[in-house]
Amino acid sequence: MIRHSARRTSLLVGLITGIVALPCMAQGQAGAPQPPPSLGQSWPQMTNVSAAPGWRVYAFVRDKVKYIQVNDLVGTVRATLATADGYFLVLPLGADAQRVSTPTKPLAAALNNTAPAVTVYQDNEVQLTARYQSDGSTVWTAIAKTSPKATTTHATPPATPLDCPPCGASGQ
Repeated sequence: MIRHSARRTSLLVGLITGIVALPCMAQGQAGAPQPPPSLGQSWPQMTNVSAAPGWRVYAFVRDKVKYIQVNDLVGTVRATLATADGYFLVLPLGADAQRVSTPTKPLAAALNNTAPAVTVYQDNEVQLTARYQSDGSTVWTAIAKTSPKATTTHATPPATPLDCPPCGASGQ
């Protein structure tokens, strides 16, 4: 009786261990969903794609939106932005979040600056540069390397005039 109970217990333990291990094994398979990188981390588990020494840049795409985060060498998040189809959104993350210039929201400090720009990140869609200010701050400029895609819709007038029952007027 004791041997029979011990055999059942070991079988039960093996079964539970296998069930618990299934999600871990599924994550390791190709094509399995991976957890998204976290924005705002000092040391995200991603590859540094910086084009300039002195900066660490992390970029990833989720739902067709590219997220770019710039950290300094001590891990301080400096600037973070999202971009899609040539448009930019500066995210409120980082010490320099108020000093990021984009085509739709250009900053005077970026436009009127004669300091040389250092390319910090560049791919076939986006270029991100840094300009070092005399006060020790950094102004970031993001530009699209392609034009934003137009998404205009044209209103078409109704085929026949409309009546306005609430006001008693007719379009005829």
